[in-house]
Amino acid sequence: MALTNAEKQARWRKRNLVPLTADAHEIARRLATLDDQVKLALIVGLLNKQLNPKDGRCRWVKDDGGRRASGIARGHKDEVGDCVARAIAIATQKPYREVHDALTVAKVRYVAAGSDAWARRDRHRGGVHAFHADYGVMDAVYGPYLKGLGWRFTSTKELPRGKGVHLRADELPGGRLIVRLRRHLVAVIDGVIHDTSDCSEEGRRRIQGYWTEPRSAA
Repeated sequence: MALTNAEKQARWRKRNLVPLTADAHEIARRLATLDDQVKLALIVGLLNKQLNPKDGRCRWVKDDGGRRASGIARGHKDEVGDCVARAIAIATQKPYREVHDALTVAKVRYVAAGSDAWARRDRHRGGVHAFHADYGVMDAVYGPYLKGLGWRFTSTKELPRGKGVHLRADELPGGRLIVRLRRHLVAVIDGVIHDTSDCSEEGRRRIQGYWTEPRSAA
């Protein structure tokens, strides 16, 4: 009996497709059986270039800072704005929940008593978005927290065009850093980005400054 089109398509997918969620060994085995060896070599080269860049770019390691293990509920489809808590927890090596709770308390105090535009806006907005560390934490909130831990900030925002610092291993100092980007904070450890995604834009993304840990601060 002849196969239907749907059955033919299903058989083709089974023979030729492997989901990226499959076991790593199975993905590698299936890739190794590619008839197009030129394409396989290109894939291997691209992976090596991404995982072990030799041109001064940062390598990226997926890291949630301990969020999943903390027991704090995630948002819809895991989309939460917790980059500040994540970056600080990773760089300072403090428990994620400790950092997250401290930032939430600091944000509540800031919104309740602050007189700047950010505080007035969040007071007017109200709700959990205004107080919870999962919905963005302003510089005025996490800055004092980091200073209290002995960290020191170096600004690069004022550097002229063409002389700015980018999120690259060859443009950042070594050690444990908390790097400030536009609307994002990320931990960089000895030139390696630790975050839930690679935010470097292939080394093109300009930074606004970085925090250095107490022992490495000049």
